[in-house]
Amino acid sequence: MRILWLLILILVVAAAVLLTLGGEDDGVDRSTTTATPPENQDLDEAPGTSLVDSTPAPPPAADPEPTTAEIAPQNIAAAPAPAVEGSLRELADQLALSATTRLNTGAPPPIIPTEEEVRDKPIVKAGLDVEIAKAEVIEGRIRQLSERSLWVDGEWTLNGSGTRADPYEPTWEYLFSAADTYQPRLGENEIPQRIALLDGKWVRIAGFTAFPLVVGETREMLVMLNKWDGCCIGGPPTPFDALEVHLNEAVQRGPKHSISFGTVTGRLKVDPYLIENWLVGLYILENSSLSRDP
Repeated sequence: MRILWLLILILVVAAAVLLTLGGEDDGVDRSTTTATPPENQDLDEAPGTSLVDSTPAPPPAADPEPTTAEIAPQNIAAAPAPAVEGSLRELADQLALSATTRLNTGAPPPIIPTEEEVRDKPIVKAGLDVEIAKAEVIEGRIRQLSERSLWVDGEWTLNGSGTRADPYEPTWEYLFSAADTYQPRLGENEIPQRIALLDGKWVRIAGFTAFPLVVGETREMLVMLNKWDGCCIGGPPTPFDALEVHLNEAVQRGPKHSISFGTVTGRLKVDPYLIENWLVGLYILENSSLSRDP
């Protein structure tokens, strides 16, 4: 029996020796694989859970792009779309402002008497009996200053008698003032008395000239406030700052794209030309003559 226990003891010792030798030869440095928990680590952690998480943390998710509905109100002008009538009014105002700016030549404005100063002068009714197609003539404030001078609406002095020998001499500002109340595309169809009184009368006015580009001699031309060669140079006129001129005698057009200046005299016709309520032309000068200025 002692021999049996002795053999068992020898086997246990041999097994222990073999286990010790095997642990030394496996080549693994167990000092680096055993993590030492930090002092403040909770040692009650569940078994099998690593104390050091070696997996890299994912990058923070980028904020999603804001949708239109999420954008702050201050970043969007949530103004309602303008009405069609308002848009047309704005367009008309812009055109009028542009032309008015071009009318400003820098010359000092003439001195116009006040209404108080002319209240004893005769009231002029000329023009109120004129019929203009698709328009209504509205009465103004016109006084007879002298035999050949009219006080007009507190803004103009109209010189001349309206005859062939003594034509009226309206300024471009005077002619353009029709736009104040006459804008057919906006439903405004009132022609001022100061414009209507020119209808059928002789007038004289100086301006830049433009001729058809495909002819040598012509009896038709434009006289305008601004420079324009009829094609590419300058700015096309509006119906309020140009006259369609019909000459008694043909004139030579001149070099292509040339711009010249002249004075025309003729009988004025206030004749609105509309295309779907858009005003294309307003003034026609008939039986006219052209004096070219150098």
